[in-house]
Amino acid sequence: MKVILAGTPEFSVPIFEEVIKNFEVIAIISQPDKPANRGYKLIPTPTKVLAEKYNIKCYQPNKISEIYDELAQLDFDFLLTAAFGQYIPEKILNLPKKAALNVHGSLLPKYRGAAPIQHSLLSGDKKTGINLIYMVKEMDAGNILKSSEIEIDEDDTSDSLFNKLSILSAQNITKWLKEIYENNFNEIVQDASQVILAPKLTKEEAQIDLSENSDQVINKIKAYSSNPGAYTFINNKRVKLFNATTKEVKNAIQLSCRDKNIYIYDYQYESKKRVNLLEKV
Repeated sequence: MKVILAGTPEFSVPIFEEVIKNFEVIAIISQPDKPANRGYKLIPTPTKVLAEKYNIKCYQPNKISEIYDELAQLDFDFLLTAAFGQYIPEKILNLPKKAALNVHGSLLPKYRGAAPIQHSLLSGDKKTGINLIYMVKEMDAGNILKSSEIEIDEDDTSDSLFNKLSILSAQNITKWLKEIYENNFNEIVQDASQVILAPKLTKEEAQIDLSENSDQVINKIKAYSSNPGAYTFINNKRVKLFNATTKEVKNAIQLSCRDKNIYIYDYQYESKKRVNLLEKV
């Protein structure tokens, strides 16, 4: 079985490494490298580093359509994407002999879009999961072929959920690809009436609003986590907020919401080191 992989961030790496170990991966497609912080030095994407580790051809087009002619010359069964970050035109989705598939970080049809993991936290969901779906022209609208669920823990943030869902995907992807290759699956058509969109979270919306209920504020802090990062101002100093609870935590930052107080136990004052009062040593 021959596979082309398309993905960019750390989320993709455990999934792709499992595929590399079990199938013939003939290419990896990544977003282009980007400068680190405000410097000019380009930092390779995590999937480019993975490609180099296994000596696999890596494409990094600004738009994937730029490499259509090269991809069209390749013989492969699956195109598998996971957090690739680009729109993929139908002419490329039609290239694999078997299917173009996407690992999606939510239980569809909830949270179609760029930030499904964050929106599950923003909504206060108690469970989430991954779907393996057919890729179609409409974003995240393909039939669901495989699925796996996990509970969302009380202290989960988007950072921890990204890691958990990446590992969950990696644990299942080999089995799932084999089953789909052997036509051992049942398609589930998404209920269009139940679709919830999950657009990218923006820095412009990252400041918390203490006139909201405590649950809403905490959900926002957990969803925004380190990227793009929720924040507030205390004594005119900007403070990044990474996690919070309504349970009293010694030495935590205490903020008053509309209904009750919350305790910020994972935070970072501007130009200071990050503090996590509940971090396990």
